[in-house]
Formats: sequence, C-alpha cells, structure tokens
Amino acid sequence: MPALFLSIINESFFNALAVLAVVIAIGAILGRLAETIRLPSITGYFVSGLILGGFLLFADGESVYGSLSILSNVALAFIAFELGTRLHRKSLRANFSEVAVIVLTQAVFTIGLVTLLFILFGAPWYMAIIVGVIATATSPETIMVLSRKYKTKGHLTNAIMPHIGMDDIVSVILFSVALAIAGAAAAGGSPNPEVAIAEPFLEIVGSIAVGAIIGALLAIFIKLAKRRDPEYKQTFLTETVAAVLLTAALALHDWQIGEVHFVLSPILTPMFMGIFFTNFIPKDLRKENDEAVDGFTPPFILVFFALIGAQFVMEMQSVEAVWWFILILVLAYAVVRVAGKQIGIFIGSKIKKTDPKVLKFLVRALLPQATVSIGMAQVVLHEESLPEEWRKTLFMVILIAGILYQFVGPFFSRKALVDAHEIDPKLMYFTGHPDEHDDHHAETALPEKK
Repeated sequence: MPALFLSIINESFFNALAVLAVVIAIGAILGRLAETIRLPSITGYFVSGLILGGFLLFADGESVYGSLSILSNVALAFIAFELGTRLHRKSLRANFSEVAVIVLTQAVFTIGLVTLLFILFGAPWYMAIIVGVIATATSPETIMVLSRKYKTKGHLTNAIMPHIGMDDIVSVILFSVALAIAGAAAAGGSPNPEVAIAEPFLEIVGSIAVGAIIGALLAIFIKLAKRRDPEYKQTFLTETVAAVLLTAALALHDWQIGEVHFVLSPILTPMFMGIFFTNFIPKDLRKENDEAVDGFTPPFILVFFALIGAQFVMEMQSVEAVWWFILILVLAYAVVRVAGKQIGIFIGSKIKKTDPKVLKFLVRALLPQATVSIGMAQVVLHEESLPEEWRKTLFMVILIAGILYQFVGPFFSRKALVDAHEIDPKLMYFTGHPDEHDDHHAETALPEKK
C-alpha cells in the first residue's frame, strides 16, 4: 500500500512538474513573439495558459491544475511584496494628499456605478456591492514589468505606484467588510458584530501586523548580513524569498480567535511586508535587494498569467448562466469601470490641482485588472453562503474582464508612459528597431539606472 501511494504521488508530481516546464518554455516563447508584433509579453503568457487549459480539459488533468495552482499564491505574494517595496515614505509623503483624494474619489464613483450596473442586471444588492468593490482593484504587475523593462521615470511613474498600492489596500479592506455583510444578508439576517466587525477587523489588522513584523525582521537581518557576510548579496535573495514564502503560507492558514475564524489577506500581508522592509533599510541596500528579487520573479509572473488563462478554460464548462448574458455583462462592466475611474480621477485631480499628466494619463495606467481582482473573485466563488448562480457569474465576469484588461491594458499603460515622455525611446525594442512613432520623444530620453 505505501508503495502504491508513493507511486501515485510521484506520478502526480511528475505530471505537474512536466506541465510546468512546458508552460514556462511555451510562455517565454509566446511572450517574445507577442513583443515582435508590438503586444506586451503578458499577452503571450495568457495565450500559453489558454493552450494549457485546453490540454488539461482534454486530458482530464484537473488534479494537475490543482497541483500548479499553489504557484498562483506564491506569484501573488511576490507581486504584492514588490508593490510594497515601491511605496517608500518619501514618495508617499510628497504626494499623499493627492493620491488619497484621487483614490477615494475614483473608488466612490467606481463602486457606485458598477454596483448600480449589476443591480440593473438583476444581481442581489449585496452581490452587486461586492463586484463594485472588486472593480476598484488594479493589478500592479503590468506597471512593474513596464517600469522595470523601460526604466520609466517621471511624475506619472511616481504617481502610478502609490495610486495602485492605495487602490488595492482600500479595495481589500472594503472587500473584507462587504463579504461579511453579504454573507449575513444572504443568510437572511442582520450582520452581527462578530461577522460584520470582528472577522474583517482581524483579517485587516492581522495582515498588516504580520506583514510589518516579517518585513521589519527581514530588514534587520539583511542589515546585519551586510556587515558580517562578504557575500551578502546572495543572502539578500535567499532571505527575501524565504520571507515572501512565509507570508504566502501564513495567508493560506485558517486562523481562529475564540469563536471567530479568519484568514490573513494574501495581498495585504506581503504588501505590508514590502512597505515596512523598504522603509527600514538604507537606499543602497534597497536597490541591491530590488535587483536580486527582480531577477527571480519573472518565471512566477509568467506562470501566474498562464494559470489565469488555464483557469478560464477549465471554468467555462461549469458555468450554468447563458453565455450571451455573461458577455454583455462583461462588456458593460469593462466600460462602466473605466468610466467610474475616469470620473473619480477627474474630480480628484481638479480638487488637488494635480499635474496635467496625472489627469490625462493615469486612468490608462490603472486599466489592468487581474491579480487582485481574480484573487477576490476566487474567494467569492468558494463562499458557499452566497447564491451559487451569482457566485459563478461574478467569477466568470471578473475572470473574463481581467483577461480582456490584460490584453488591452498593458498596451494603454505603455502608451500612457510613452505619451507622458517617461519611457526612453531607445529602449522601445520589439522587432530589433526602436519604435518609429517615438522619434519625437528622443529629447526626453532617460539615462539607464546605474
């Protein structure tokens, strides 16, 4: 019996690792091919995921997909951590009031318009609010990939990362509250203090506290390592990876205090780890650590987007709603979300009299939506207290919209940075030649970071 059990386990791991190797190889090739036709590499990663999903569906490989899905949590943790490291206190202090006002105004209008849209389409009010909250989230990885690749620099670049960070912090906090209220409303009762206050409070405060503690300890350890270890750069990567994996593991654990069950946020925990880490170490150490982590994370980002494409194919067969209804809802959601963000950014920018670049280009940079939103949609999908039909409908709408945004979002984000003169035209290589449309930006070319 033990031998049979081990053979089954070994076979399962063999299949998962073999598929993973093929996905990374195909994803890298398709990512490069996407760039040759002036599409972001992320588009190629998605296509590799669609191919993977079709193969797994045909080969009845749901167990293989389940084995690979843990990598999504790891990739999300690295993405959130890297976003946190971009939120340094100096940049936040310089633009905090501007960012706070714009984030709050666009959140109000996005939540309001998307909630109204789903109510008009027949969704229960509490499910509509959840979708509205999810709509405020923005995916950071697209901008991080563009910023790293093209070495962007300027007022728009400086504004984007704090906006995305605060966007996602506000979104995750509101999502925790909305989910607790929706669970109570779906059960036919009024939210009690335990559900409406204790669970989201412990999730939010616990995520911030755990992330802060791990981030501060990592910073202290790395500072000590530089003093004592001549090969401290190797220690940077090793300890940072270990810390990120620890936060990902803690976010997967089910915690209990008294009668209250809660989980740590897989987004807030590593994000606040990154925030505290980057604000506890000197600038030179921060740069060296960023370079080490940047060289480690690309395969995780590739796998994450490939798994999103695979998940789309795998979930298609289980949806009971009429597809034309879902597609109409997706298109309406995509348009209304952009409208809500644009109105909010316009009003917030007018209130704070921000740089014209922010008003003109920021909404394009905030289009991508996959990591955070799909993560929250997965939580809703598995929340059995909510109506099953709308759980699946909501999940497919967010998933398809996320894929749609990831196809067009990187293009618009890159275009915004080019139009704002914050991408060096010398770095715009796709087919071996600079972007012919960017010659008029040559005078704004930026030096490469040392």
